[in-house]
Amino acid sequence: MRSTINMWKLYRVSSNQWTATRCYLLFTRHIGTSFPKLATENTEVKADEVNDILNDLKEPELSEDDIIKKQFKARLPERLYRRHMLKEPVSIETDYDLQKYRLRHYYARYGEASKLNPGMCWPTREEVLETMKYDKIFEPSLEERIKNVKANQLAKEKLKKEIDDEVEKNMANLDKWIAEYHAKIEKKESKVQELKLQRERLVEEISEYLGYDIDPRDPRFKEAVEQRDKEKKKALKAKRQQESYDKMLDKLRKIAQSK
Repeated sequence: MRSTINMWKLYRVSSNQWTATRCYLLFTRHIGTSFPKLATENTEVKADEVNDILNDLKEPELSEDDIIKKQFKARLPERLYRRHMLKEPVSIETDYDLQKYRLRHYYARYGEASKLNPGMCWPTREEVLETMKYDKIFEPSLEERIKNVKANQLAKEKLKKEIDDEVEKNMANLDKWIAEYHAKIEKKESKVQELKLQRERLVEEISEYLGYDIDPRDPRFKEAVEQRDKEKKKALKAKRQQESYDKMLDKLRKIAQSK
């Protein structure tokens, strides 16, 4: 049984690993297990010899670098891969990387592993003077900033006081405004009620004028209202003319009596 297992392991060997000795060993071992009558003692192989052969066929263990190369699937250039994937410092090769702000970033990212002088992170004398000159022209001084802060605080306090005073004043007038609001609502409701009563009286008057009940939505209702208004205006005009005529007669009588 053990020899059969060993033979099966030999079958797994790739074609480029076969040799004449191994082929002969496999053939004789196969003949010895499949046809025991034809096997001989000279063709038997010990288990230790087979194990030695299997050990020879084993692939060598990969180093850490080989494993990393096999795992690498991004196909990035080695420089970019080491910098962005492995987070390792890389050598500075281009003029673009020699710019001061990039060197500072490079040192801030990798520290001592970058092998750069940390003193380069500090501004030069010219840069300090340029910054001071810029601040002097465009940036206010410390005294001015303190003054501006105090002025802003006073302005906020003043605004807050004005708001508080306005709130207190409005709260004092709150009851008055509520009363005015309710009075306004009542006045509006009474006006609506009065208009409703006027409409009802108008419907009654028109119904009495026509001699039968009529729906206000009936077109004849509007015509009847216009006709009644015309008659009222005519009667009012006649009344005024009569009053004017009566006044004139009274005046003539008074003149006649005075003579």
